Amino acid sequence: MRILRIDLKNGLIKEEKITSDFSSYLMGARGLTSKIIHDEVPPKCYPLGKKNKLIIASGLLTGSSFPCSARASIGAKSPLTNGIKEANVGGRFSMMLALHQVRALILENKSPLSKFVLIDDNGIKLESAEGFKGLGNYALHSNLYKKYGNNIGILSIGPAGEFMMRAASIAANDLEGFPSRHAARGGLGAVMGSKKIKAIIVIPSKTPKISYFDIKKFKEIAKKFTKTLIETKKVFSIYGTPSLTKPMSILGGLPTQNFRKGSFQDVDEISGEKLHEMILLRKGKNQLPCSPTCVIRCSNYIVDENGNHVTSSLEYETIALNGANLMINDLDKLAQIDHYSDDVGIDTIEFGGTIGVAMDCNKIEWGDAKKVIEILDEEIRNNTERGNLFGNGVKHIGELLNATRIPHVKGQGISGYDPRVFKAMSITYATSPMGADHTAGPAVAGRKARINYEYGDLTENSRKSNLSFELQIYISILDSMGCCYFIGPSYENLMIIASALNAMYGTNLDQDGLFKLGKNIIKLELKFNENAGITSKMNCLPDFFYKEPSLPTNLKITYPKEKFIQFWKKKNKLNIRQFLFLRIFYFILFFYNIHLFLYFRKGFFCHF
Repeated sequence: MRILRIDLKNGLIKEEKITSDFSSYLMGARGLTSKIIHDEVPPKCYPLGKKNKLIIASGLLTGSSFPCSARASIGAKSPLTNGIKEANVGGRFSMMLALHQVRALILENKSPLSKFVLIDDNGIKLESAEGFKGLGNYALHSNLYKKYGNNIGILSIGPAGEFMMRAASIAANDLEGFPSRHAARGGLGAVMGSKKIKAIIVIPSKTPKISYFDIKKFKEIAKKFTKTLIETKKVFSIYGTPSLTKPMSILGGLPTQNFRKGSFQDVDEISGEKLHEMILLRKGKNQLPCSPTCVIRCSNYIVDENGNHVTSSLEYETIALNGANLMINDLDKLAQIDHYSDDVGIDTIEFGGTIGVAMDCNKIEWGDAKKVIEILDEEIRNNTERGNLFGNGVKHIGELLNATRIPHVKGQGISGYDPRVFKAMSITYATSPMGADHTAGPAVAGRKARINYEYGDLTENSRKSNLSFELQIYISILDSMGCCYFIGPSYENLMIIASALNAMYGTNLDQDGLFKLGKNIIKLELKFNENAGITSKMNCLPDFFYKEPSLPTNLKITYPKEKFIQFWKKKNKLNIRQFLFLRIFYFILFFYNIHLFLYFRKGFFCHF
């Protein structure tokens, strides 16, 4: 494997071989992007300036048959948070990059003109993209297929990225050919736009190569885990992430009316069940994979009443932040919002949160989907003054409108789980190096980091710091493998991943070693943020979450602010050996109690 660097100012390309003695040998995807940012990006640089770098990295397991392992991590200093950022994405790109034996692509400096980066069997080069400036992702991808062939992998930006709007995303083409998969969070599309890179294109390798230390053992591990995932994720495969919409509303944790409430009265109209009915009725598609090795297959393909493609995939976060949060109760309108967000290249979570603040400030009527689509398709697409108001994130619009209720952490909008209800998620939002990002430690209802451990009731603070901490570590590991976290961020799955790595690389990793790897990744991220001025004192949630109860639960944030600040310093001298010790202790205790029971039972029957 190798790392490719491009100095975009002069077109100079350098290659670094990754060998077993390479310092980042066991660094992939998020682990590698975070290390490069930590080592090479000046922490206080301007995120849209020439000193920031954009890194695209494949995972340690990407390119293999390990299930759900074909995600790419994209990293840079975030223009939203001013701290470190990684966003990962499915689609075709990452697998194709790995099959070219590229672990990471580093974009340095700035190009003077709009360019494409092209990767094929002959190497890597820059080509002019001047004739494609201003195109939305849909038109751009269609043109790129004509130019380079239908089997290419693409990462691209739409107008929002070209205009360096801080909520801009990076689009990847899905397996059906649409620009529907997005590295959305943190404004990384703006960083790509600042480099003047319109798209990165990978031509399929004619001689793909992935090496294995023990391919037979690897295939055994991958096959067994694939079978487990197919069996255990059946319902999720059918309904996908929108299946969360109604349960979140029932629990009172669905962001509604700019986080004023946690339940939406029209939730049945935007539920996963309703969407499933619509897909079947119109002959759309469900159970689609988001990337080549995806076996959970939770994506969908939405068509209109005439059978024309609108978007793929319509996810829970988009429905939550643009549906309930904006009081929009029409799935067709939400599908259009998703389509235009994908086309202009903007994060649907950040955008929905931004519009929610505007509606809360009486700048747009609640539920006005037509106006929301107009802002995307006319204002943001054409870089108007109003478009800039809505294209730069929740914090930006909140401060300009003097809003009192701005749902963000460290400059990034809060996603689709009300932190007053999801107590562990509140800790993840506040303490993650990434800002308010649920994927950094997704402590949703029912999720446990270890099977035989009790984390307490969803809405209580008890043991939630343990849950958030463990999930944040496990997620950093899965991200670094190139794996979707839907496979399960858990202690139990660490051994499966360690075994796969050992079979692939000839290493001797165990759960403790992987846990240490995850901790070290987060340490690098926290260190970068600290040097950038993003200190632990910024580990906080907006005051209105403490003051205003979420209806109908009447819950507020009750986790002490000081504990957010001290989270990474005091918590969590917890490690895998302690987990093992606890499990052994409970195992001994269990059999001791059985022994006592049998002893006294024997005495009881002897007495009679």
